[in-house]
Amino acid sequence: MRGDDGYGSESKKDSVLGLAGVGVGVGAGDKRMRPITRRAILFGIPAVSVTGAVALGVAAEHSENARHQRALNPPVNPGPATVRTPGTLAGPAAAPGWSVTVSSSVRAIAMAAGTVVLVDRFGNVRGYDPQTGVEKWQPSVVFFVNIEAPLMVVGDTLYGYDADGDVLAVDATDGTLRWKVQIGTSGVDIATVQGSAGSLVFSTGSIEGQGGVGAGVVGGGGAMHGKLWAVDTAGHGVAWTVDGLDYNLAVAASEPAGVVATADEIAYRLTAYSLKDRSVVWHRDTGNAESIGLPISPAACLTVSGSTFYWGADKLYALDAATGTVRWSADGPNPADEFQSVVVLAGQGAGDADLVVATTTGAGGGTLSAFDAATGVTRWVQRGSAKFGDKTSLTAATGTGAAGVLYAAEDDSGSLFAVDAKTGQTRWTYHDAAATADLVWTVAADDARVYVAYGKNLMAFEH
Repeated sequence: MRGDDGYGSESKKDSVLGLAGVGVGVGAGDKRMRPITRRAILFGIPAVSVTGAVALGVAAEHSENARHQRALNPPVNPGPATVRTPGTLAGPAAAPGWSVTVSSSVRAIAMAAGTVVLVDRFGNVRGYDPQTGVEKWQPSVVFFVNIEAPLMVVGDTLYGYDADGDVLAVDATDGTLRWKVQIGTSGVDIATVQGSAGSLVFSTGSIEGQGGVGAGVVGGGGAMHGKLWAVDTAGHGVAWTVDGLDYNLAVAASEPAGVVATADEIAYRLTAYSLKDRSVVWHRDTGNAESIGLPISPAACLTVSGSTFYWGADKLYALDAATGTVRWSADGPNPADEFQSVVVLAGQGAGDADLVVATTTGAGGGTLSAFDAATGVTRWVQRGSAKFGDKTSLTAATGTGAAGVLYAAEDDSGSLFAVDAKTGQTRWTYHDAAATADLVWTVAADDARVYVAYGKNLMAFEH
């Protein structure tokens, strides 16, 4: 049995996940442990008792539609793959420039202020030197970890949240807490902090009872309902909230269009709210939510570039951020493919136009596909292993010398792929055949290196 990977034999009393919250007693003094939420059950927190977790989710939401019921049937944690190979994306093998063992399994990483910042499974925020892998500071801030979502970085500040309903702002240069804002006093369940516009950062989640904290609540109703919070990073308070959301983990804001959009993973609806008065500006439905499953990477299905939102659902949609008009849509390479993670690479398309790259999943296997950002024309398609796209983390290299390299870290095959964005050809592959499929692979990049973490492993590769 493994030790500290979140699924081994160590005591779960000190784990922020525990037994996925099923049958775990939470002490009053333990601020990092909470019972599992329905969102956590749906979106893949591993559990020792999967049957018990699913039963709790069904009992709590007996009015679920047929699409929810289908999504709850598969096992939450599929376990190791039968054959662990890098898939057809595989290229020449690469070795890391440095590799270190961290003290606890990593849940997410990001680059901020010249530091590799990571959050481990206990929620500890840690920082490492990007050139050597040496730990720069000891953790003094603890985030609450209940889903797999990208870390939110603006400038030299890392944003997250705790178990008490606070949004936290952390100085990425030394790991200290700059400030925090309480957005809910009791019954609050923050899902993610994602998206920014000017001095605002956005958070989604749910809260018991009516209303919220801060000025101007739109909507109402329900004992447990979803919310969107706009947090003012200048005034350190809640600027406004929007009520009545469902499971909206993906958030992106377009300052040129003056809107912030949230993606509802239940109904496959994208809704845009005014940054000025938080009114609904427009919404867009896929029209066939009953025929497709819950997204595997719900927090990564939406991104923005200027005044265009790119949204992965049954198709890949390019939407005018101001009006919601569909500029173009594209199908996946295989029939009934569903789009998962979406990223935009500046200047990597035809004639130095932008390029949109997305993962898909489907019966025909997973793919990595690139589209012209202006027209939706397919530029290239690469096919991965059967489960490629299932919790596959994407990032792009930054900086003049490193631009044009896309990185995909795949949980199931235990691989990191470096892909030429112009051609779709794999430059190199790092593959760990000993890594089990239940480990989270997460990736980040700067202008010199790409950094990948899985389990207790943190390593860097030169571009």
